[in-house]
Amino acid sequence: MVLISDKSRCEVHQKIIVSKDQKSSRKHCAHNPRQMYSVRHYRLDGELVSQQTCCDFLLINDTAKKAYFIELKGRHIEEAIPQLESGYDLFRSELAGYEFYFRIVSSKVRTLSLQDNVFRRFRDKWGSRLKYKTEILEETL
Repeated sequence: MVLISDKSRCEVHQKIIVSKDQKSSRKHCAHNPRQMYSVRHYRLDGELVSQQTCCDFLLINDTAKKAYFIELKGRHIEEAIPQLESGYDLFRSELAGYEFYFRIVSSKVRTLSLQDNVFRRFRDKWGSRLKYKTEILEETL
């Protein structure tokens, strides 16, 4: 098991969990109201996963059995899809019984990127479980 609590970047009942690269303004903020959910947060790309491409972060809500794969991107959001799929493929068996969600936070979204076949197929497959936004994506767990 790779996703053990000791490797988590947050406290078990942390109120706000932020996924952010050091030199970037893009970030994903997850709010844990009243700190009622048990959460884990992992840096995947370059930390837990180093031999292949992968999304940047994984946020797990153990109480609600939800896993959020998070990719921070420049303006080419279509390039985030293979990274999200790789994270999903690597950890879905370890997270059996969880619902999966996908988040992309980009610096800019080009209209052509939203028309890309790879992006459209991924969006059609996951529907409302995929969210993408520029600069900051905030949500309540």
